[in-house]
Amino acid sequence: MEPAELIIILCAICICALLAHRLQVSPPVAFLLGGLGLALIPGMHIPHIEPEMMLILFLPPILMEAAFFTSIREFRTNLRPILLLAVGLVVLTACVTAGVVVALLPGAPWALGFVLGAIISPPDAAAATSALRGAPIPRRIVSILEGESLVNDASGIVLYKFAIAAVMVGSFSFADASVEFVWKAGAGIVIGLAVAYFFIRMFPLLRDESIEILSTFVPPYAAYLLAESLDASGVLAVVAAGLLIGWHAPSLFSHRMRIPANAVWRMMIFFINALAFLLIGLQLPDLVRRLHIYDTSFVVACAIAVCAATIVIRFLFVFGMTYLVRNFFTSYCKREPLPSWQNIFLISWTGMRGVVTLALAAAIPMTLANGDPFPYRDLIIFLAVSVILATLVLQGITLPWLSSKLKLSFDPKRMQEEWIARMRTARSALEVLNRLEQEDDVHHPALARIRSHYKERIESLGDGPNTPLDPHQMPSLGTHPLVVAENRIWHEVLEREREVVLDMRRQFTIDDDVMHEMLREMDMRASSFFYTPESLPQPKRETKRSLLQRALRGHTA
Repeated sequence: MEPAELIIILCAICICALLAHRLQVSPPVAFLLGGLGLALIPGMHIPHIEPEMMLILFLPPILMEAAFFTSIREFRTNLRPILLLAVGLVVLTACVTAGVVVALLPGAPWALGFVLGAIISPPDAAAATSALRGAPIPRRIVSILEGESLVNDASGIVLYKFAIAAVMVGSFSFADASVEFVWKAGAGIVIGLAVAYFFIRMFPLLRDESIEILSTFVPPYAAYLLAESLDASGVLAVVAAGLLIGWHAPSLFSHRMRIPANAVWRMMIFFINALAFLLIGLQLPDLVRRLHIYDTSFVVACAIAVCAATIVIRFLFVFGMTYLVRNFFTSYCKREPLPSWQNIFLISWTGMRGVVTLALAAAIPMTLANGDPFPYRDLIIFLAVSVILATLVLQGITLPWLSSKLKLSFDPKRMQEEWIARMRTARSALEVLNRLEQEDDVHHPALARIRSHYKERIESLGDGPNTPLDPHQMPSLGTHPLVVAENRIWHEVLEREREVVLDMRRQFTIDDDVMHEMLREMDMRASSFFYTPESLPQPKRETKRSLLQRALRGHTA
């Protein structure tokens, strides 16, 4: 890739992201259309990435990020629906899609149909959560979607590799595949845990924040490449490594490292998703030109059939299994009440496909083992991109509106847990302060300031979520009048502090090092809010005194 083309691609990513934010369009759709627009520029070189490199470059960090932030407790709690969606629905989608392919393409082997089925079977939770960002969604729905995305990537990719192998050699043995699956899964998990254990033991030896952040990119690629070199599942290796590292991360990573590392990883995942969709958009015109051997109406009919089957299967499966499981497992019904049909409908409508489907489609080999071209490769890639576009446009655009119209049922348990945790930590801190007060060398003015901070926190928490809550209203601790007023005031004060610091820097009164250090302290204070200022309703222009007095009057009432 030429340097000028690299600059054009980077600028295109920034412009597409800005337009997606301004026009409220799903970012993957914007990047795909942006790549398509770049491809139409005369003389624009289309960068080429080898198919086998697509999985290696894109999958490890995506899987690592998803596994790292997965709550093991929530995963265990929702294990039944997660496995039903991540394994049962993936296999069913692959089977039905294979049947559609065989019916539409006479003479096509079932293994070829399973290739497309495996490609489009795993939904992308990141696409759903990005479309729902800012909307009040029950935590259980988010946990199920994230857990499904974590496991279905593994099941879909394993199924994809078996289907590719069957097409390459022209035969398939269920017995051999079963043995190979056990080996791939077991060895992949062991390798991932071993890589994570080695990383956890070696990480304390690193003493530089930049090296610490850079080292977090080693486990996903090391686990994936090591597992694949031993004919094990690289996907399961990365997932296992991510889960183990994520469990130890709170005690392993320092607070100074966590904040910049989070920013670096968010930027990395954003860039990978943007680059993947942009590259496919760049290759779309050439891909469509290569489909001239098929009748246009035939290609459109295939795309509509595959997209419709993908969406309908998820609806039938989610609703069917929700009520079927409860008919056969009565003990489960007692532990978990039946969710509202609105919650079930939302889960059914969040089957958007994303970068994993894109990477799998682009990773289809060019030729078979005997040197012949891979059958229907261009058509399969086009159908996979059609499913991505259909689900992102149809479901992604309608999800925020749909979530606002549905009466979703919220579980107040998370708010109760948050209140207990915040109250317990604040009281424990006061106990430490009381103990330190008995020491002779303690600085009492400093201790008094810190004690007032924790007393104010306890006061803002109030008596806790003891009152009955509306099951259709999202519970939150951040809506307490005192908390809202305090956050607004802090926002105003910090903005004024920033203005003063920037004015002093423009007048060369202070050095840039002083400015950066003071801005970092302000950012740390702003990040401690219950809510970011953007998520709070903008108040009328009132004085800080009247705003706080009005909030306190409402609290005491």
